[in-house]
Amino acid sequence: MGLQAKADSGATALETSDAAFPGNLLTEKSLKRQKTPTGEVQEREGNAFELSVSGERLSAQRAVSCLLEPRIGDLVALLDTEEGVFITDVLVRREGETEQSRITVGGMRGEAQDLVIAAGNLKIEASENLEAHARSMSFRFESILMAGRQLALVGTKLLTSMQDIVTNAKKRLASFETTSTRARNRVDRVDETDQLRAGSIQTQADSVALTQAGTSLIVAKEDIRLDGKRISMG
Repeated sequence: MGLQAKADSGATALETSDAAFPGNLLTEKSLKRQKTPTGEVQEREGNAFELSVSGERLSAQRAVSCLLEPRIGDLVALLDTEEGVFITDVLVRREGETEQSRITVGGMRGEAQDLVIAAGNLKIEASENLEAHARSMSFRFESILMAGRQLALVGTKLLTSMQDIVTNAKKRLASFETTSTRARNRVDRVDETDQLRAGSIQTQADSVALTQAGTSLIVAKEDIRLDGKRISMG
């Protein structure tokens, strides 16, 4: 029997001698059998869903491969198996829906699982805001570049451990209630003006305190006191 004859008769299988099976030879009856069943989500409880399928109620669970969480009113694709009916894809979402879409990887009971994305290059684009929420976050890079008009770090503790820190900024504004710095060697270089304003200043050096300047000026409204075993001037 030839391919055309088999298609006309609605045959379900081809002989091994058939080398090709053109899709345009499928009969309308065969196409109807291959349509994916769909349903509309009516209710949800955890990973269990109540669907409306051709006017009848049907229970289904979300497949692990369905990353986009179905919501009430969604049109979803279904797969009937011996283990039950699974939602494999979210096909249509109601227009005007403003609730956030959620992508998760869940197990059979709906619990969240780990997800690893492996790619040569990965790019995330957000037209408005990009947020990340986690109990802890870890980033490992050979190099990192952060460019923006405004960068704000808000938290209770910031810990940095680096071999070299290079900062090139036009303006830097920092506001702290308490700041403490400990370094083995520290070098500050300011090409123009270095200005410090404080309620009181205390400098303590265990060995030598040296100040070098073309002109050095000390102005006090009340007292200037020099205390030492030896004071040399001139």
